[in-house]
Amino acid sequence: MEEQHQTYSLRDLLAILFKHKYKILIPFVVIAIGTVVVAKLTTQKQFVARAVLMVKFGREFQPVSEMPGQGPPGINQDAIINTEMQILTGSDLAKKLLETAGVYNLYPDLTKSEARGTALQEMASLQFRQNLFVKPVARTNLIEVYYRHDNPVVAAKAVNQLVDLFQEKHLEVFSENKTPFLEEQEKAYQEKLKESENRLTGFRQKYEVYALDDQKGLLIKQRADLDTQIKTEESRIKELQARYAYWKDDKNIVTDLVANSLRNQVNASELKEQQLLQKYTESSRLVQEVRKDIELTKEQLHKQESEVRKQQLATIESELNPLQVKVASLKRQLAQVEGETRAIDQRQEQFRELTRDVASNESNYQVYLKKSEEARISEDLDRRKMTNIQVIERASVPLMPMQTDKKKIYGIGFFLAVAFPLGLAFVSEMLPQGLTIPHYGEKKLGMPVLVAIPLKK
Repeated sequence: MEEQHQTYSLRDLLAILFKHKYKILIPFVVIAIGTVVVAKLTTQKQFVARAVLMVKFGREFQPVSEMPGQGPPGINQDAIINTEMQILTGSDLAKKLLETAGVYNLYPDLTKSEARGTALQEMASLQFRQNLFVKPVARTNLIEVYYRHDNPVVAAKAVNQLVDLFQEKHLEVFSENKTPFLEEQEKAYQEKLKESENRLTGFRQKYEVYALDDQKGLLIKQRADLDTQIKTEESRIKELQARYAYWKDDKNIVTDLVANSLRNQVNASELKEQQLLQKYTESSRLVQEVRKDIELTKEQLHKQESEVRKQQLATIESELNPLQVKVASLKRQLAQVEGETRAIDQRQEQFRELTRDVASNESNYQVYLKKSEEARISEDLDRRKMTNIQVIERASVPLMPMQTDKKKIYGIGFFLAVAFPLGLAFVSEMLPQGLTIPHYGEKKLGMPVLVAIPLKK
């Protein structure tokens, strides 16, 4: 049987609503009253003070490296903005503000608390940070600082004090006293530079290294020519050795005219032998004569191949021995040239090492000279409290409290007050309405059950 889908008319829907009117009205009233209570409790007036800071990417974000050749890393604007925001919202800055402004001036309610000392500071710091909001302005290097408080004057004063303390904290975090170390390194490398220059001058006067490059160029050209000749002759030697190995191996076939003729005779005699065996027995005289011819021909073929191999090997040896002697002589010449080249290389390497030493000491000296000057300038700016954090807009006393979004609360409450009771009513209607156990039927109706019929789908 096909399953029948139940449809509801408007009358049926109204009947369901009337049937479950109490399940609808009671939750509706409870949720509505709760919504009104929540809306009333969240209407506490709080004032928000706002300040705007600008982060200029200057000297603080280009640290002076103590080691030469190590430049500062590239400036990442997002990373710097996030770093400044972390400093602003840190607990150290909050505690300094509480020490400056006074815990009870910001939060008079804490006078009723039993906490004192460090516990009071931590409680006030946590409460202050919960009411402090910092966010960056998109596509700019600006930071907005918000602080909410019941008292508008206190809110504005706290934000301005926080900004002032933040500028001092910024200098404390990014400033470093490196001038004495850099000056010591500058003097040390100045002395090293003078020593290296004196060593280079003495080496030039002792070995007269001014013509080493030309002499080395001639030796390099001579070495290249010898190397080319050696490779050419070694290639010929390898070719002759391969030919020698070929003729030395008895398995390789000799292909001269006599050997080929004898090999053809052997093949013809073997073919004749096979034909005779088809007609005669192996003891037949004709078969025996053919086999003797085959053996004689093979002996002649073996002798011919041996003579040809001996001739070829002798010819190859006559060419190979002079080439090996020539290659050995060329290698001796090459070794002599390389020895002279190494001697020049050693002097030239010493000259280059002394030159590099002078250049390195000169570079390090200039680097530390520049870094020392930069460090002195930076420390002088720090003493003058000149920072790259600029206050674009200081916090003013807010005139109007922060508005609570009551419409959103009422909207959510109305939706829940309507949706939940209606859903409860229709779910109750969809649940089974019958009595599934005979005992429940007797108890509900007050009558005995005579027959119980099982339900079969």
